[in-house]
Amino acid sequence: METAGLWLERIEAGISDDELSKALDEALGRHEITARTAGAARSVNALLRQQRQREDLLRALHETATDLTGIRDVEAVLLAIVKRTRILAGSDMAYISLNDYARNETYIRKSDGVATEDYRTIRMPIGTGVLGKAAAGLSPFQTVDYLTDDALSHLPDIDSIVSKEGVRAILGVPLYLYGKVIGALLIADRRPRTYPPELVDLVDTIGKHAAVAIDNAQSFTEATSALQRLGNENRTRQEEMGVLQGLVDLDERFIEVLVHGRGLEGFAALSRQILGTDILILDAANGVLHEESRESLHPVTAPLSSLLTAKDYQAAFTSSLNRALATGRPQIFATTREDVVLATAHAGPTHLATLAIRGPLTGTQRVVAERLAVFLTVLRLFTQATQDSAQRLQFEVLDDLLSDRDVPLDLIQQRAARFGVPPTGEMTLAVFDSAGADYARVEKTIREGLGTATALIARRRSRTYVLAAGSKNIIEAVMTKLKESSIPTTAGHAGTTNGLAGIKKAHRQAELALTSLIVLERHGELLDGNHLGHLGLLLGAVHSNGDHESLYSQIQPLIDHDAKHNTDLTRTAWTFLETSRNYARTAENLFVHRNTVKQRLERISLLIGEDWLHPTRQLDNHLALRIWHLKTSGNPSAL
Repeated sequence: METAGLWLERIEAGISDDELSKALDEALGRHEITARTAGAARSVNALLRQQRQREDLLRALHETATDLTGIRDVEAVLLAIVKRTRILAGSDMAYISLNDYARNETYIRKSDGVATEDYRTIRMPIGTGVLGKAAAGLSPFQTVDYLTDDALSHLPDIDSIVSKEGVRAILGVPLYLYGKVIGALLIADRRPRTYPPELVDLVDTIGKHAAVAIDNAQSFTEATSALQRLGNENRTRQEEMGVLQGLVDLDERFIEVLVHGRGLEGFAALSRQILGTDILILDAANGVLHEESRESLHPVTAPLSSLLTAKDYQAAFTSSLNRALATGRPQIFATTREDVVLATAHAGPTHLATLAIRGPLTGTQRVVAERLAVFLTVLRLFTQATQDSAQRLQFEVLDDLLSDRDVPLDLIQQRAARFGVPPTGEMTLAVFDSAGADYARVEKTIREGLGTATALIARRRSRTYVLAAGSKNIIEAVMTKLKESSIPTTAGHAGTTNGLAGIKKAHRQAELALTSLIVLERHGELLDGNHLGHLGLLLGAVHSNGDHESLYSQIQPLIDHDAKHNTDLTRTAWTFLETSRNYARTAENLFVHRNTVKQRLERISLLIGEDWLHPTRQLDNHLALRIWHLKTSGNPSAL
């Protein structure tokens, strides 16, 4: 007969319930033990089994806590929590929700074992369903079968998601951190299941460890991010200090260029050396002021000067340049093969020059380019001041000639003679508007156009004045030379005068001629002011007040009708008045029948009024039609 001690040894060795039950039944059948002894053996075995399970769970919890403590990444921590929870609980799925108190909602942050995307991204009000009740923090909460549990607050859309996932039983425990509920840890199964108290305690314990682990990971992540930001800020400051030191060195080198009088050539060489790329300097009229004569640093590409003047890129270049002028910052002019950075030099609204740099440029290089544009501004202003100083005597002579001051003519003649201008003989005065082109380049080209003729040349505001000894043919030769040099120029002159006495009147006529061309948008032409008459006075007045719209107010209905219906009423009205209202001559000039002229005049009367030929309106209409014709004819001789 076996003793009780032998049975205890077998139980301690780890006999299973089935094996123990079978052995006890056999012993009872042989009357080796009593029923009381068998019951005691079964109780001891159950206690030992529960103790071993508890030890296994505690060991698993300790391992879980240790692992969670060692993970520093928030995402990795969350994933480890749900995976360990699912394994220890033996459930189909596990997931963590976090609370969004701003919206009074809780949402699933990380899950394991979930099949559908809708379930993985559930967001629901705190307090509804198992998830919402657990996230409310009152106590652990479970349901054996979620969809049939009437004790829960159901939401139709959530129920639909749960049904698609096949979830039946759910257990949730709140996650506390510093006395505040931050979310919930949940397990779920796709079968009805009652979760025993020991499993609830297990999940609750994991939840406590999970909350601490999440906090540690978030703190570590924040600390790491803060250190990275500090490191980045430190590197940024070092880079900024390097850039600032570079700009200080650049300032010193530019001052050397300025002091030693190296001009644009020295500036371009310095810019090229610092940026390590090709440099081109343009004036305000996009004429080339300087381009390095050395071999390009990019031999397989076209020179910048030819690239920027190519017809295919003119619109894009103009657009980029206008943006640079408007913003005051370098802009990229993109071609099909490369980028060119445009940095403008300007003093207030005045465009002085453009620095074109072959790109691409780094961020630091763009900062340097902006600084170089400032230097170019200083250099251009310095150059202008030097030129103005050298030209002061010529300007003073010209100013005395053109002003209303009572300066003796013989004194002006003596001073003008220093520049080779004789006191008598044929004189021609012209006024040039070169659209911001570099003055030194303009003056040099004018001198080349004058040839051997003596002249006084001076800049007055934005215009260039030329008082030449000789006939107007000299001015025409100068204009031709300017066009050949690609300097966009519009000019007015006043024919030929005898000596300096008539220059003041000639000046008024030349200014009026230039102004008229500008108002009529006839850029690039030369006009003799003596041919304008009262029309020139009208155009001058319009230019003074800037009201260009008033030029055609009388005849605008005709212009609009012609544009819309492809008719020729405006030219018919002009021809009719130019031929002194002669039907036959009007028809002849227009190559139409007289009846057609009559029909057109009837239409004109309907559009601008029956009294358009009345003396009180005819003059206004005729002037407006003449201006329209001058602007649209494209023929300089029409002026």
